Amino acid sequence: MPLFKCSASKAKPKNGIAYITDEKKTKIVSVRNLFEDEDYAKQFDETASRFGKGDKFDERKYYHCKLSCARQDNVSPEKAHAYAEELTAKLFQNYECVIATHTDTQTVHSHIIVNAVDPITGKKLQFNKQDYVKMKDEANRIGKKYGFTETDFRKRGKNSRTAVEKKIMLKGGISWKEELREVIAEATKNSTTPDKFKDYLEKCYGVKITRDGKDYSYLHPDKQKPIRGEKLGTNYTKTEVIKEIDKQNNGRASSTRNRGRTSGFIKQSTGVGALRGGKTTNGGSARSVVNASLNGIERTLQRLSFEAECASRGTDASSEERRMVQRKAREEAERKRREADRRREREQLQTSEGDRVLTQPDNGSSNGNRAPCKHSYGKGD
Repeated sequence: MPLFKCSASKAKPKNGIAYITDEKKTKIVSVRNLFEDEDYAKQFDETASRFGKGDKFDERKYYHCKLSCARQDNVSPEKAHAYAEELTAKLFQNYECVIATHTDTQTVHSHIIVNAVDPITGKKLQFNKQDYVKMKDEANRIGKKYGFTETDFRKRGKNSRTAVEKKIMLKGGISWKEELREVIAEATKNSTTPDKFKDYLEKCYGVKITRDGKDYSYLHPDKQKPIRGEKLGTNYTKTEVIKEIDKQNNGRASSTRNRGRTSGFIKQSTGVGALRGGKTTNGGSARSVVNASLNGIERTLQRLSFEAECASRGTDASSEERRMVQRKAREEAERKRREADRRREREQLQTSEGDRVLTQPDNGSSNGNRAPCKHSYGKGD
């Protein structure tokens, strides 16, 4: 089934609706329980105002749902939109909705913005975790009818990102767990055996595999405690890593009997340099190499997640990116200014000390503060 996500927003619906209906991104737009020839955001506000709602800052004003079709299904925008409309009618029958299908990425996906206020009863739309699971089940059921790939959403995701990691990503950063995911993916791609996979991680990035039982435990060079592959996501478990290595070896199965088993900590030097693009990097300095080797698929997923989060907050992704770039530029300029100030202070200090030595008065004694000279003579000589 397509990926289904839904989150509440406390922002005014104007920016969120403007984002999903942007002509540069959108192929098809339709509405439910709204007048097509009138301002959608204004209709949302009028419905909320009619029941005395929507004025509080911390009040849920709308929900933003997203449907991402699987790329291998080769879904047309028309089919994806028809699916989104049917799911909207099933999940949000009486609510005002705006549905938009985007084709600006390699994966066709749809956005649904739902007014949190029922236009008939004035009650707020609410659902708990159990309801959310039922909504995903319904998305799966209808998606199966359309012939979409069926997936088990209850399984742990391939990239199990925490709320803290998502927050770091939204600020344009990368967490240490994401660094591990990236280097593990690179090591898997460039290794032909599990032993070479371990060597690649340690020699190139200083990442140790401290435990090799049912699952791998990875130790980031900047951390003291390792993390199991399952905690990073299913793609980074021992089973999946070995499966991917075997697949790259043209289907030749690797015998687990020959892999051996080690336990405890691997006590080898992590200070080995790795050559990347003509530059040598230290094993412990994973961050700079990781940032340069971000996987293309990960970039796309991060971009989609970033845009959806911005839209749910009622902000524009492009504007947020510009602000982040400007903030980084200001920080870099401030750093350079501080360095220049410190450099000038050191130069001035050195100059003043030199002048003080040169202008030091002589008290008439050859043993004064002047530096000794081989041609100096004492009194009476």
